[in-house]
Amino acid sequence: MLVPGSPLIGAAVEAVGDALGLSEKTEQSVKDALSSGRLTPEGMESLKKLDNNFRIRLEEIGVKVEELAVKDREGARAMQIATQSIVPHILAVLFVSFYLGIVSMLLTGQMKLWENSTLTMLLGGVTSGVAMILGFYFGATHSQPGDKK
Repeated sequence: MLVPGSPLIGAAVEAVGDALGLSEKTEQSVKDALSSGRLTPEGMESLKKLDNNFRIRLEEIGVKVEELAVKDREGARAMQIATQSIVPHILAVLFVSFYLGIVSMLLTGQMKLWENSTLTMLLGGVTSGVAMILGFYFGATHSQPGDKK
């Protein structure tokens, strides 16, 4: 995660601003462009190319993104084993229950996703959180292009 005010933020803002063709490359202008819902297909393609180039560059300098993610999960699991805290279990149950509540409200029509774009964003965030929780407790399977199965 990038820390606000760090040099990496400036580089990321500059790169994304260039990819989107923004004349003003500030954090706010990039946020506005990304959240406006008006990205052109060319802009999305430029962002995808930027992301691919970034991943290639990470590989060139020897950063193994998946290994970092695995180490992060291992560290969290080791901490949980060492501390035996009940807090992560309670948070996980509450989070998954909240997610199931949202999904059931969507399925029964009590909540209409199309009426508010914030709900779409909320559902996406909560869905990714549930995926992380399930990965923490049950492990995660990740494959890279070219991996043999």
